[in-house]
Amino acid sequence: MKHKVFAQRLFLMATVMSTLLFVSNFNISNAQTEEEEATHSEETNVVRDSQTVLLEGKTLAANDFIHIYDTTPYIIMNGHVAAKLPCDENSESPIKILIGAAPNLTAADFELLSELSTPGTACLYHVDLASDHNGNASATITDIAIQNPTQDDVSFGPSSSVVVGINEIMKGTHEAHGEGAEHAEGEGAEHAEGEGAEHAEGEEPAEEAADDTGNE
Repeated sequence: MKHKVFAQRLFLMATVMSTLLFVSNFNISNAQTEEEEATHSEETNVVRDSQTVLLEGKTLAANDFIHIYDTTPYIIMNGHVAAKLPCDENSESPIKILIGAAPNLTAADFELLSELSTPGTACLYHVDLASDHNGNASATITDIAIQNPTQDDVSFGPSSSVVVGINEIMKGTHEAHGEGAEHAEGEGAEHAEGEGAEHAEGEEPAEEAADDTGNE
């Protein structure tokens, strides 16, 4: 009888311990999930911004560009660009779409949508936008521009356009702007200290000046 009661108690204790262990693991899992969601929420903002730039009838001068989108100081984490541009018989366009963080912009690697293109007239291209989550400056996107890298002016025909869609952004520091600000603050502080020191050395104390005048 004693052995039976003892066995029942052991079984009950094991059941309680298993339940407590399950509840503890469940709470830890939920806490980790909530922490990850909170961190993601703090770092990024889900947005849906879309901008259409109509180019029909416009001319882009040789070796010139048009800056069409800027999210500074926010970084574009997820987005998309579609552009209908003049193209030759091989579906190649002289116009480039530049992406990056100004002034470090590079030509995007566009994919041709042949079903919606007319070689020799206008072609539709598109590309996904995604910055490096680790803040890699070389893979950061804040700016989008249209560039004509050729030696001739390019005129845009009917329905030429660029559509920019932004889905997610993350707050960040624009390095170029930050360096400029630090440089300006440093120069300003040094300039102010230098002027203050020179001004203080050049002035005589008021009492001494008054005494000198009286003695004369």
